[in-house]
Amino acid sequence: MIGPDNGKLGKPRTAMPPAAGGSINGMRVLMALLLFVIAVGAIMGVVVALSSGQPTVALIIGLVAAAFFARVGC
Repeated sequence: MIGPDNGKLGKPRTAMPPAAGGSINGMRVLMALLLFVIAVGAIMGVVVALSSGQPTVALIIGLVAAAFFARVGC
């Protein structure tokens, strides 16, 4: 059975739609996970240092972590 235009059904869709890539990028997800792990490590470092009775080390860890995240954020 032949339809209009001699049976052609149109172009096959081989490419993704324009919004398929979106803002979810694998590299951004990986960087977000890395920043989350660094933040958790910094918080745990401060907690462990304080619970061990070393407030100076906790202060140093907190300052370095704050400087790191201030640099990342700006």
